[in-house]
Amino acid sequence: MRLTRGRTRLVPHREIRMSPARRPSHPPRALLAALVVGAVGAPAFAGGVCGPEPFVDLGGGVAGGAGQPVLAASGPLLGGSDLQLTLDQAAPGASAFLVLGLSELGAPFKGGTLVPTPDIVLGGLPTGAGYLPIVATWPAGLPDGADVLFQYWVPDAGAPFGLAASNGVRGTTAGDPQALAVPEGWISGTDCANDPAFQVQQYDENTYILRQSQCLTFEGPFLYLLFGQDRVLLEDTGNVNSSAVRHAVDGVIDAWLLAHGRSSIPLVVAHTHAHGDHIKGDPQFVNRPDTTVVGTSLASVQAFFGITNWPEQIVSYDLGCRVLDVVPIPGHEKTHIALYDRNTGLLLTGDTLYPGFLFVPDFPTYRTSIRRLEQFALTRPVTSVLGTHVEMTSTPGVAYPYGTSVQPDEHTLRLLPAQLTELREAVDALSGAPGLDVHDDFIVEVF
Repeated sequence: MRLTRGRTRLVPHREIRMSPARRPSHPPRALLAALVVGAVGAPAFAGGVCGPEPFVDLGGGVAGGAGQPVLAASGPLLGGSDLQLTLDQAAPGASAFLVLGLSELGAPFKGGTLVPTPDIVLGGLPTGAGYLPIVATWPAGLPDGADVLFQYWVPDAGAPFGLAASNGVRGTTAGDPQALAVPEGWISGTDCANDPAFQVQQYDENTYILRQSQCLTFEGPFLYLLFGQDRVLLEDTGNVNSSAVRHAVDGVIDAWLLAHGRSSIPLVVAHTHAHGDHIKGDPQFVNRPDTTVVGTSLASVQAFFGITNWPEQIVSYDLGCRVLDVVPIPGHEKTHIALYDRNTGLLLTGDTLYPGFLFVPDFPTYRTSIRRLEQFALTRPVTSVLGTHVEMTSTPGVAYPYGTSVQPDEHTLRLLPAQLTELREAVDALSGAPGLDVHDDFIVEVF
């Protein structure tokens, strides 16, 4: 296990493993060991869902010269979300041990109580001035309703046996996001006399997918509207500067507010990237009250999301009880980002991956971005990969000619993480020379 504090790597003093006879019968233990832990200087938790914290204080501590250490935990224990463990009142300058277990032991130990079964013990965690906050990415794959217990033991000469202990804390996992059916039956340019300018379909209570009519633009782009507790984010505004996009978005927001007994919610308009078919509707929102339109320059994107190390840095953006991870993926266009929604497991990939022509003007950068995106997705529970166009037919490997505005036999919008891996393998195998590389669900075009 690798631990980090700032830029310094710390190697745990030891890792204690259970004997086979005491191991739990379910598989979460191996996943628990995959926690990536980073100590930070101040609390930074911005949880993935709202509701009561899933933690119970079990007591069991023993005081040292600095008093009894206090452990507090917060976070939803949802795959891909943040967990924060904060240790306070520990002996300054000590190297604490964090004990993690999958069941409660409750055994007398060194004048206190060893609360968790010691499935994993991480040593060498510096307490500094007696305060140690740790932020971890909770691993995907743990079942819903599994217990996980935490307790700190801290060397302290003032403790009865030289070790002070915090209280034990038990959390209950929330499992991983569950895949829901991605809406189908999209307007596809076949009935221009009756098709709306935007078709709106609901994915879940707080997630909406909009498609611009191909009767207005052959691009037929998809837009995404994601509601959090504090704000709603619109990803992209389409390929036509028309009041229709504002009307469609406002209609969804008004209905959501009515259903939730609220009068208003701030709107953030962001973009997958700066190509015209994704930003032309921006003027419709510039003067909208309580609305922020993120600029389309690289400097604007970095500034809004707080990305200081483009494109390597992955950041989070909290809508309020709904955290989005922002993954820079330039290559198709220099400001391109992907958004991962921790609540639903949706990975929104824009024009970098969708069922159609994947245009790659900057091959080396695109290849690096696909590797970054795949590595990110491998550590999160991704339920669906959703892009911003559909250009493939339902026949594997066959696309509509680029520019087609009538598509009666479209590929489904939804792709899976397997297609992301397939894309990474494809670009790794390509030389970067101009040409087409045809796959069942997408076509890579390097130029």
